[in-house]
Amino acid sequence: MQKISIGIIVFTVLTLAGCMLVENRGAARPDQPTASKDAGLQGKNTFELQGTVVKNDLEGGFFAIDGDDGKNYEPINLPDAFRKNGIRVNATVRIRKDVGSIHMVGDIVEIIEIEAQ
Repeated sequence: MQKISIGIIVFTVLTLAGCMLVENRGAARPDQPTASKDAGLQGKNTFELQGTVVKNDLEGGFFAIDGDDGKNYEPINLPDAFRKNGIRVNATVRIRKDVGSIHMVGDIVEIIEIEAQ
């Protein structure tokens, strides 16, 4: 009976460790450069976005972009110079499906290039 219990515990620990490894594969880590800094990825799955930066006070506050296309976007790397409510921007962005957020304002995007209009 004790051998079975130990076997179940070992199996459970190994299964959970394996799940954690698979879950974290491809996740953005602060100690590694983001794809936007990798020039080889800049043309892949990107699009142009025009819109207005808006400050939202929900959950401690965050900035989003209300796109001229009628959609809302949550940038994960909006530069400090563009963190101003009401500023109009042109940006090249990439949608990030591998990143989650509690804000649920719209698609999460990574900014590749951005400029004020």
